[in-house]
Amino acid sequence: MIVKKISRTWFRSWRFGKAKEAKKFQWRYWLALVFWAGLIALFIRSFLLIPIQIEGNSMEPTLHSKQEVLVISPNKLRRFDIVIFKTSSNVTYVKRVIGLPGDRLDYRNDHLYINGKKISEPFIARETADPNEDYTSDFSLKSLIGVKRVPANEYFVLGDNRRISKDSRTIGPIQKSWITGKVVLIYWPLNQFKWLYQF
Repeated sequence: MIVKKISRTWFRSWRFGKAKEAKKFQWRYWLALVFWAGLIALFIRSFLLIPIQIEGNSMEPTLHSKQEVLVISPNKLRRFDIVIFKTSSNVTYVKRVIGLPGDRLDYRNDHLYINGKKISEPFIARETADPNEDYTSDFSLKSLIGVKRVPANEYFVLGDNRRISKDSRTIGPIQKSWITGKVVLIYWPLNQFKWLYQF
């Protein structure tokens, strides 16, 4: 009887100890899992892909309001990249890079000229514009900002919806340090999925 009682007491202690160890292990496991998941999410958000919702219609027909896009950190910027930037007044925009540092840029008769060469812009919807009016009004860089070339470490950006877009024609070229990301693709709604990144 004494032996049986001792055995039961030992067994209960053993089970309690095992349960305590298992509970301790579970807490450590979940704590480590949450930590690493948070670290990975922070890494992805900071350096790889960031989801952003588009507001406004200044980038139509390429981007529409309420679409959701993925953005990567800006590395080497190229002409016609779509970028997200925040101005010194803390306003965030999405626009397309048209002029790179050192470029001479102007519009004549609804056509873009870079360094004297006519450049095609297949992404803008001239077919929706009044055929009797220019989709992009004539201008030269000098007439807008007083210099012939885009300054160093700055970019000239325009919205695809030229008639209504507030862009470098009004705010001037943007500083490289303002650019926070480059749009890679439209991922939502799913039926509007589209790859936008240039290789």
